Amino acid sequence: MEVLKESRSSLTLQADFNHMDAGGRLRLGDLRMHEHTPFDEIAAKRETIIFVDGEDMVRGELVHDPERGWIGQVDWSTQDVWESYPPAVAARG
Repeated sequence: MEVLKESRSSLTLQADFNHMDAGGRLRLGDLRMHEHTPFDEIAAKRETIIFVDGEDMVRGELVHDPERGWIGQVDWSTQDVWESYPPAVAARG
């Protein structure tokens, strides 16, 4: 089986999925954990971003909102729609 690589890379950003604006966008710029995150550099790369909150993940992009600062514009339909290899195996104990 051949696995094809996409030409674009992706990165992960920690987020709080409960910290959203009225439009369902993740508010990032005012989170303490992102006090030193180089949002300008990350946005300039135009990479796919996987926003992570604990074990939950969702795909999206980083955008700057003039009123709210840095926002995760996410596609909520991608939340928890992931394939992982090798498949998870229950721990023996």
